[in-house]
Amino acid sequence: MPLAFHTLFKTRPQRYFVRYEGVLGTALELQLMSDGPSKARAAEAVVLAEIERLEGIYSSFSPTSELSRWQALGTARLSPELRELLRQAESWMAHTYGAFNPAAAALEALYRPNPQPSEAELEALRANLQGPLWHLEGPVAHKRTPLPLTFNALAKGLIADRAAQAALQAGGLEVLLSLGGDLRHLGQQRVRVAVAHPYSPADNAPPLARLWICNQGVATSGRSQRGAHLFDPRTARPATQVLQATVVAPSAAAADVLATAFCVLEPMLSLALAEVFGVGCLLVEANGQTHSNPRFEQQQIH
Repeated sequence: MPLAFHTLFKTRPQRYFVRYEGVLGTALELQLMSDGPSKARAAEAVVLAEIERLEGIYSSFSPTSELSRWQALGTARLSPELRELLRQAESWMAHTYGAFNPAAAALEALYRPNPQPSEAELEALRANLQGPLWHLEGPVAHKRTPLPLTFNALAKGLIADRAAQAALQAGGLEVLLSLGGDLRHLGQQRVRVAVAHPYSPADNAPPLARLWICNQGVATSGRSQRGAHLFDPRTARPATQVLQATVVAPSAAAADVLATAFCVLEPMLSLALAEVFGVGCLLVEANGQTHSNPRFEQQQIH
């Protein structure tokens, strides 16, 4: 009898929200529907634990992360998570014609002290960027480039995906996770999200666009998100045509990578690739012109 009574009058799901600063050097926001506060707290705890665990693998800032230790050694047996990161990065480099490149941080390091590097410096760096960066041999990875590797544009999205999935498995009925602007939604009900305007970065400014998403990831990249300079790994020169790119994809990882690549590629090529990958995209050029594809328009709230 007590079991039947409990089943008949069980608590209705409620919405919970929590925000943390300083997670992966950025802000974490977690919204979820749960059957009660205990399940909500459990989901929150596993999200934080999963982010911390993956940061210990993927971080390019921590000298003790698995990624940093591998780069210091040059050759090492890697965890399944880091091998998967390298495999996905290889695929994205090929599919974006080199616009996504984990060694691209070397460009910013070159230009920072000297905005006009010599042609010899540019050509040497370009050659290193185009050369083999690593080689996977079963569980062992060999680093092939002298350049430092950072996977932030892929790893942050992967972490958002996996943390959101962990929250769902821990008792969240619906999850919306934002990690430094990379969004991941899991659930049956669509939710509204906003795309910040690149010319109005203030939090209370009207958004550039509003979208409905459901079981998808969203990421925005551009000068307002990544600083004053974007670089094209194919040419080793600044990328100036696209000011901001937003991508809606089946995962936050795909959205994150493509938003980065679409800030580098020519807009028409990005729109063509968006159709190939089956994602929505919104591009803002430096001259103010905007481009979007039909998939993005279908999800936009007008």
